Amino acid sequence: MLNFPSVREIQNMPHFAALRHRDYRRMWTANMFSGGAMWTFIVASAWLVLERSDSSGWVGIIAFAGMIPFLIVSPVAGLMADRLDRRKLAIATFWSSGVVTALAAVLTIAGILELWHLAALAFANGVFRATQEPSVQALIPNQVPMEDLLNAITLNAATRHGARFFGLLVASPLLAVDFIGVSGVLVLSAVFQFAGTFQMTSVRTASRGESAPEHGLGRSMVDGLVYIYTNKIIAIFILLVTFHCGLVMSNDSLLPVFSREELGASDGSILGYLVMAFGVGSLFATLFMAGVRNERLKGQMLIWTGILSGVTPVLFAFSFNVPLAVLASAGMGASQSVFMALTSTYIQTVVPDRIRGRISSLYILHAGGVMAFANLGYGFMADTLSAPPILFVTGVIFVAVVLSLAFGQADLRRVYGTGQVAPAQVGVGAD
Repeated sequence: MLNFPSVREIQNMPHFAALRHRDYRRMWTANMFSGGAMWTFIVASAWLVLERSDSSGWVGIIAFAGMIPFLIVSPVAGLMADRLDRRKLAIATFWSSGVVTALAAVLTIAGILELWHLAALAFANGVFRATQEPSVQALIPNQVPMEDLLNAITLNAATRHGARFFGLLVASPLLAVDFIGVSGVLVLSAVFQFAGTFQMTSVRTASRGESAPEHGLGRSMVDGLVYIYTNKIIAIFILLVTFHCGLVMSNDSLLPVFSREELGASDGSILGYLVMAFGVGSLFATLFMAGVRNERLKGQMLIWTGILSGVTPVLFAFSFNVPLAVLASAGMGASQSVFMALTSTYIQTVVPDRIRGRISSLYILHAGGVMAFANLGYGFMADTLSAPPILFVTGVIFVAVVLSLAFGQADLRRVYGTGQVAPAQVGVGAD
């Protein structure tokens, strides 16, 4: 007879240490639902656009519309996360994303959704998510003790990436059912988002950064940039993240055409399975990393997941059938999610709480901003070159970037070797 572990036994495992804390657990659940909503929306809208336009370029436009707010809105969103109650700000953005997703579902069911409608809705959703991210990120260190911070940030990353599995596990089969299809999956996306909103309203942690800011909006954002670029190790991490997101994480516009042209997909289900496989890899890898307590091992994982983040898209490019593509996608999810979780954690460990919202938003700005333009460019390139050459070249370039920075930056080599990041001493956070 099988004996399954109880909820309390699971929470006592080192991999789930942060879930012992009530408010973090509630917010983690809210993020899981919200992540599931995001990925079901992305997959459903991407396949709808490919069917309507027969153009990977249009898929890139929709991806660009959803990601460009992370470049435009993030600085203001980070400042809001430092000046307003972060909990209330997060709840407001959860609700707003649900309304936008529900509107997309209604327009699709009514048969009046145009591509420009979808671009506008994707942009609005991006604005709310770009505002949500820094407020949630800044709340986490206020919900768990420092010894559980890596675990908390890693588990939060599992909601972002692993939600691809959670959401698409249900949505992928539905995309292949004629009377459900895209419109039904958009309804499911709205249900996920409102379920996350309900969970977020039960969070009690009240937190804000600067209570009496001395400078205006422009100066405050500049202070955040100065803090990043006058602290060498943080600047290096931001540079790594920028290359990572621009070269190997910007495949949202490539996956639909890859699934149709290379894997023979006739509906959105195979695309859903590829995204779901990415989520499975992300979920298991981040849960494994969440239990790692050895600092040196964390540093070694940073460089190896960086290298694998470039190798796995190359393997994906050469996948000639669905099983191989699913395995390669899982590998991409595992390596990329751990790499992003580690860089985020290292930055959060040295950033003072009063500007944590701004630094989180600038981290998101570099990541989401470059992904917006990369997805747009790759989408149009795929109409001419096809997806595999783009995946191959960008993967190789990123491996070269990781290795060159490893050899050229002593501070980064120290992190790789010891897992330790020296506290930042310059800029806004010095006082």
